[in-house]
Amino acid sequence: MIDRRRFLATLGAAAQAFQPRYDLVIRNGELRDPGRGLRRRADLAIQGGKITAIEDSIPAESAFEAIEARGLYVTPGLIDLHTHCYHSATGLGVEADPIAARSGVTTWVDAGSFGYDQAPGFRRFIVEPAQCRIFGYVYLYPSNRNPDEDPIQYARKGIRATGEAVKANRDILLGVKFQAGSNMNGRYSLELLKVARELCDRYQLPLMAHISFAPPETREVMDLMKPGDVVTHCYNGHTLGIVDKEGRIKPGVREARARGVWFDVGHGLGSFNFAAARKALDAGFVADTISTDIYNLNIRGPVFDMPTTMSKLLYLGMSFDDVLTRVTANPARIVNRLEGLGSLAIGAPADIALLEIEEGQFQLVDSQKTAVTAPRRIVSRLTICRGKRLRT
Repeated sequence: MIDRRRFLATLGAAAQAFQPRYDLVIRNGELRDPGRGLRRRADLAIQGGKITAIEDSIPAESAFEAIEARGLYVTPGLIDLHTHCYHSATGLGVEADPIAARSGVTTWVDAGSFGYDQAPGFRRFIVEPAQCRIFGYVYLYPSNRNPDEDPIQYARKGIRATGEAVKANRDILLGVKFQAGSNMNGRYSLELLKVARELCDRYQLPLMAHISFAPPETREVMDLMKPGDVVTHCYNGHTLGIVDKEGRIKPGVREARARGVWFDVGHGLGSFNFAAARKALDAGFVADTISTDIYNLNIRGPVFDMPTTMSKLLYLGMSFDDVLTRVTANPARIVNRLEGLGSLAIGAPADIALLEIEEGQFQLVDSQKTAVTAPRRIVSRLTICRGKRLRT
């Protein structure tokens, strides 16, 4: 007679032996992580939201799901350091997940779409429901600024509340954002930037500074930037830019970089110019990070998405690895909230992009509507965040 208990135990052991080890395996792709010097054809396995194995060959049956990546680059999930995904009254914010799913971006940083009084809403309605990861910089002003009140006094009154809001939400808030430029703050721009500097110094916070039109002058802005700060829109063609008409890097810019200031592309509707970017690159000044500054007014052009923005830097002569570093390892150091972010290390978050470089004739357009024809473009084929496919 068959021992029922022994029979069931044998069946259980057999079933366990055939249980897949991994949630997902990506097979036959070209792993590319320039931040770690990783460049090899290999398979990659994911379990519990983390990268758990990188081997020459991992059987498809060892995972619940196998993804064929032959002919594709398997890279860390892309990190967009300058976006606008907060849904404010201006209506400029875009919904992150659908764009992330088609663009390979697994980490978004909202660059100042909200003030300190909206930080709880940012957490509750933007960060927590998202499939992708979202962080943010809080804007210097709160949302209810009275236009009739002296802006310097008003900004100074908000120093404590703004600093405390960032301090209380350090898991998702990176620092303070300010827009320096006469078109943004008129004659008050430099003094308001000094208020932002005072705030960040008092609370030991990084500052992200938008640059556009003088005054103030480039040197005045650079002199106020400190290690860990970010200058965004560095390849704009405006008067508050980093290159002069002759293509020379303006005074104070290299000195700021030497102090540890980061320089970010921040494409946007008006802040990326092919000619200015080429001048800077020819002068040996390569942006530290590439970001889109994506929002409702540029999502249908000229920005579109992160791969399109990356393709523009590829067109200008940067290598694929150099471009990839500036959307993975470098911005991950600025975010600095999650160990292994922006890498394909074992134990790192399973945030992964599957990218392809297509060859052909592709039109790319900058913020001033200058069009070029590029022989290559970067496209995204799949986005995985927290170990799961992102879906629209």
